[in-house]
Amino acid sequence: MTRKTTMNCVAKLCTLAVALVTVGCSAGVSTGARAQAPPELLITPGDNRLHTPEFEPYEVEYASAFGRFYNQVRKFIDQGGEKISVLNIIEMPQGVIVDHRTIDAATLRIETFSSPYFAWGKEHVYMQSSADNYSLVRIPIDGGDPIHSTGALENNGYFDSLGFSPTLAAILPLDVGTKFRMPKDQPRKNGSVVSVLANYEVVAKEKLSLPSGVSCDCWVIEETSENGSIHKYWISQTAPFLLRRHRDIGGKRDFISDVIAFKPL
Repeated sequence: MTRKTTMNCVAKLCTLAVALVTVGCSAGVSTGARAQAPPELLITPGDNRLHTPEFEPYEVEYASAFGRFYNQVRKFIDQGGEKISVLNIIEMPQGVIVDHRTIDAATLRIETFSSPYFAWGKEHVYMQSSADNYSLVRIPIDGGDPIHSTGALENNGYFDSLGFSPTLAAILPLDVGTKFRMPKDQPRKNGSVVSVLANYEVVAKEKLSLPSGVSCDCWVIEETSENGSIHKYWISQTAPFLLRRHRDIGGKRDFISDVIAFKPL
């Protein structure tokens, strides 16, 4: 074999070795990335990963950007089984807003919603929903005929979208870094309501101590909504469940709500 032929063989072997090392490294990085990325959870009403914590009736007061804000949570029984009543009372300069939601205790699906609602104008809204449809009545506050609408729902219905209920606590504990999706109701400009999937991530676990004296180990859960707004929730597995809520949407509507007082009812 000539010296030239030997050099050509060595060059080809080196090229092959580099190629094999490159492929091996690329495969190693790709495999590692797949191993480090846990699967994203999809949690819908009735999911067997939901475990509603036991609690006695309670009232909690939160700091609010609008005024004094009270949240009362109770369980009750009707013909459809055990339900959770979530009553929100917000004192505002121009009056009092009362928001009431009924949640099925077994599935954690919202079944009824009643409140003044301003997505489409000054209206009072009453809505009933199930796993696959909703019925909505919109009553103009300033007078006029009620507007009725019905429609289909996806995702087995939807959960409480405010966080002032045991819903987020029912999926805990979860490891920090866990990402999951859960459905929430979303009004549309045409007056309909859809069940959309919001993105959540467990970003931390920390001890939260508030000036009110409430102190608890909390999971910090970050929600990214369809419109890009970000909400952070500090959630414990015992009542009042939600210890702090940060609505991080920028501007004057950005605010933090902390527990001011808590008492059994």
